[in-house]
Amino acid sequence: MIIVPIAQHIFRRIADSTTSPLSRTARREVRVERPENVLHIDAIALAPEIFEEDSEADADRVAIEGSTEPQATPHKHPMVKVEPSTDRIAHRELKIRIWSEGHPDNHHAGKTVTWTMAPLFVRPVAEGEEAAVAVFRGDWAQAAVVHRDRFETPAEFTATGFTRLSQEQATTTVDDTGHTAIRINLPPVAFNAARISVQLEGEAAAVELIDLEVPGIIVIDPGHGGVGNEAGSSANNATSHTSRVLEKELTLDFGLRTRTALRALRVGENQNLRVHLTRPGDENKSGEERAFVGRNKGADILLSIHFNGANTVARGTETLVRPRATNVNFDEDTALAQRVNDAAYNAILAHDTGARNRGIKSERDLAVLSDKSLGNTTVYHPLRAALLEVEFIDNESVDRLLSIDEGYEQVRQDICDAVAGALLEDLRMNQ
Repeated sequence: MIIVPIAQHIFRRIADSTTSPLSRTARREVRVERPENVLHIDAIALAPEIFEEDSEADADRVAIEGSTEPQATPHKHPMVKVEPSTDRIAHRELKIRIWSEGHPDNHHAGKTVTWTMAPLFVRPVAEGEEAAVAVFRGDWAQAAVVHRDRFETPAEFTATGFTRLSQEQATTTVDDTGHTAIRINLPPVAFNAARISVQLEGEAAAVELIDLEVPGIIVIDPGHGGVGNEAGSSANNATSHTSRVLEKELTLDFGLRTRTALRALRVGENQNLRVHLTRPGDENKSGEERAFVGRNKGADILLSIHFNGANTVARGTETLVRPRATNVNFDEDTALAQRVNDAAYNAILAHDTGARNRGIKSERDLAVLSDKSLGNTTVYHPLRAALLEVEFIDNESVDRLLSIDEGYEQVRQDICDAVAGALLEDLRMNQ
């Protein structure tokens, strides 16, 4: 018997410039003519639905249109993290239909479907290096005990006859309507991806059905804010030399710009990215509360953005991480910090030859970078964190560069674009 997988549907995506794998998308479905008496295996639904980043905490959450509608490979459907600090897994549920033209949907009722997956993530390599092979990122053994298998019984869809064959494989049974479903688990590391295949009892070959990918999750923390001090976070520290622009105003502006730059990369490079801010407006949060945002969102990276102030003479870009003695993933944090610091410094240098690279500092136990608050432990530390001090804004030259001289808006955007690129590189390389 001939088997026709999900590719029997051709999807034409109609989208504007803001479209991404996680954005609202309009689609027109074109159905290909199918011969009679041919077996068809269709992915027909995904769960749970996915919500826009900016509305996740609101009672009136906005669902992303089409997030429950499977598309043909190689489109990578985003997975979700629920209770990331305790579940330690990313998942998605998938419902499929198995049927034949000329037969009722129950023609294959009672048959066994075997589920398997293959890795899709390929680590980028430098020019001249040997091409990398596809691998899984992370380790299922780090997940909560109930989620350590690649497949498990779904909660939102009905599945009959679920049987665990091994950590790698499971089977379900086609029900009386020709449907079956499963829950798929992947370690919650950015861009970890898998192609899901099914094989129907009595058929010689498996069918590649759908691609799933763990989104990269970044939390941007604009430092300071509001009018009152909080534990580990003052309302404002530095003030610009001449313009008198406050540090808290600059950090929010840079945070918003960096979020916009990351979302542009999401579209331009077709990346599964989700970007959150610890504060979208003029409010202050404690250092611990800021770290909690990273933990609760299941972030891969938290970057706190600040500006220095000293004696009106000092200059330079530096990035802070917690000291090795109190940092369970010091090397990973340092690699992140180095990428971000170099990116910001080089962007400033392109506009001002007075730029200075002050490097990576690790002398302070900053609350926003606390592993305990971030949810990191010695055996499980998914979240990298660093604090970027962009420049000394009480220096007159810096103030002119960032807030006064013609073209300062472009300077700000260039810095944020560079930082966004460094964050994306870290998601791909560091883990």
